[in-house]
Amino acid sequence: MKTASQGTVLVVDDDQATRFLVVKWLTHANLTCLEAADGIEALRILREQHEQIDLVVLDEMMPGLNGFEVLRTITADSALKLIPVVMLTAHANAETDFVEAAELGAADHLSKPFSGPVLKAKAVRAVRTRTEARDRLRQAELLARIDPLTQLGNRQLLHERLREESAFAKRYSAPLCLCLLDIDHFKSINDRFGHDTGDQALKIFARTLAASIRKEDAAFRFGGEEFVLLLRNNGRQGGLSVLARIRAALALFPLQLPENKRDSGTECLSFSGGIAVADADNEFLTDQLIRRADIALYRAKQDGRARDCLADDSALS
Repeated sequence: MKTASQGTVLVVDDDQATRFLVVKWLTHANLTCLEAADGIEALRILREQHEQIDLVVLDEMMPGLNGFEVLRTITADSALKLIPVVMLTAHANAETDFVEAAELGAADHLSKPFSGPVLKAKAVRAVRTRTEARDRLRQAELLARIDPLTQLGNRQLLHERLREESAFAKRYSAPLCLCLLDIDHFKSINDRFGHDTGDQALKIFARTLAASIRKEDAAFRFGGEEFVLLLRNNGRQGGLSVLARIRAALALFPLQLPENKRDSGTECLSFSGGIAVADADNEFLTDQLIRRADIALYRAKQDGRARDCLADDSALS
C-alpha cells in the first residue's frame, strides 16, 4: 500500500546525476520531487506551484541564474519567501558561500558530495517546519473569521461566503435566500440577568441555527444579537420553513435563568426575521441582499416582533 507523500520538494541543479541522487534520497523520505535544470525553470515552477511546494533544494553554481540569484528572487517575492531553501555548494571550505546563503535567507546548506542520510534528515525537518507553520497560519486565518463566543462565522466570513454563493446562484440559476435574524428583547436579558446569561442566550441561539440548516447552508453572527443565514437553492417559502423550524427548536431548548433572580427558571428565546431572495424574478441580484433583509427585519420588529417579513422587491423592478 502506497504511503501518502509527506511534502513536495523542488530540486534545482543543472547536473542531472546530482538531481537523480537528491531525488532518490528524498523519495526514500516519502517526499514528492519536482525537478528544474536551471534557475529560470525553477522560478517558473515556483510561481506556478508555490502553494504545493514545501522546500527547495538549490544548487549554488548553475549557468544563467546561479543559486544565489534564485535565492535572492525567492526571498524578495511575498508569495515565495516563506518556502525554505537548502543550498547545495561544491565548495566545501568556502565559508563565505555559507554566510552569503544564510544572509539571503537560506534555511540550511550542504556541501557536495553530500551525505544522503544528512540530506534526507535536513529535508524532512525543513518540510515538517514548513508544514507546521502553514497549519498555524491557516488556523490563525480561520480563527480570524470565527466569532469566538458562538463559533459561527463572523461578518468577514459572511461577506466571503456571500460572494461565493452569489457566483453559484448566477452560474446555476439557483435561488439564494438570506435571512437576517434578531433575538427579541436581548437587551432586556442582559439588563435583568447579566451578560453571562446573555452570552448563554447567544450560544443557544447559535447552536440552534447551526443544527437547523443543511450542510450546504451557513450561519453567521452578524454582530450583537443579529445573525445571518445563507440558504443555497432556497426561495421565500424555503426561508420561511427554515425559520419556522428554528422557532420550534428554540422552544425545546429554553434559556436557563439564574436561580438567585426573582423571575428565575427558564425562558424561551424568540426572534424577528427578515428574508431576502435572489432568484429569477430579480435576475439573481445579490448586491443588496443584506440591505433588503434588513429592511424586512425592521418591518418584522415594527409589527410586534417574533415574526418574519419578506423583502419587498418592487423597488428592484
